[in-house]
Amino acid sequence: MEKPIYITIVEQYDKQLVKSVNEKIQEGYKPYENVVLAFSETGIIKSYVQVMMLKEE
Repeated sequence: MEKPIYITIVEQYDKQLVKSVNEKIQEGYKPYENVVLAFSETGIIKSYVQVMMLKEE
């Protein structure tokens, strides 16, 4: 199965996002742009989002 070119990683905690991004880097992806924070209605960080792109070979 072919890998998708564009993926998003969504995690609840920043340390988990770092771990997930590092795993995807090992699979051939690279971060694209900045991390996006999603907030709850009360202003608390709900999730961390990182877009990843498959490196061109």
